[in-house]
Amino acid sequence: MVTMATTAITATGTALATTSSAGRQNGAMPRPKLTRRLAPITAALTAYDIWRRLPPKQRKWLTQQAREHGPRLAKQALQAQKNRRRR
Repeated sequence: MVTMATTAITATGTALATTSSAGRQNGAMPRPKLTRRLAPITAALTAYDIWRRLPPKQRKWLTQQAREHGPRLAKQALQAQKNRRRR
């Protein structure tokens, strides 16, 4: 018996799952998107979890870095947001 691998393409251009046998009952399904937008609450919980696992010496270093570079990074983020809105 000869089997052929086929791949279907949807109208949006996304590739569907490859079927290796014509005898299968399930049709091709679209692949899930792996790039999701990170929600602010999820980011905060993840940051807290990482913070919790750091040793005290690294926590101290991280707070010093945040104090030194935080205001500059916040200013850059606000400027980038303003530039994005103007477009």
